Amino acid sequence: MARSSKAAQDYRLHERLTEAYMADRIRIRVDFNRLNRTGSPVFDPWENVVPLVALILGSLLVMAYNLVAGTVTLIIAMFAYAFLVRPWVAERLRARTIANLLKNAHNWQVIWSYGGVVVTLAENPRIGVVAPRGDWRAFARRFQSGQELGPGLGSDDTASAPPKPSP
Repeated sequence: MARSSKAAQDYRLHERLTEAYMADRIRIRVDFNRLNRTGSPVFDPWENVVPLVALILGSLLVMAYNLVAGTVTLIIAMFAYAFLVRPWVAERLRARTIANLLKNAHNWQVIWSYGGVVVTLAENPRIGVVAPRGDWRAFARRFQSGQELGPGLGSDDTASAPPKPSP
């Protein structure tokens, strides 16, 4: 019984975070280097390999006809990979990670336990929680969906209480 109530609580907390993300009250940051590797739940090896192989094969094809032109093509291909393909892969990884995080609480927990995700307030990016060590549940619990300040701010009952008279 405890397991199902914990799962139900996780789904409610996940809904809070999803609503907050859709309302642009929280931001999700993704660590490309951490998540773009084998074993990551959002890693796509084809996305990394196919563009690189295509660039190298293209330059080798040119190199078969003209060594100098092939070498220049290879250098251009490496710059294209570094400045065009890698940012494209990073953006696709970011979009895929966020989509999977927001899909359901199970996906959120799997990706969170792997790490490489940071959830922060949109209004104050210094307030947030870092996966996998951070407690996303506590972050979501402190967040009231109608609260203007967002999670982590004004969570104390004393913050909303009238000031105490000074002695």
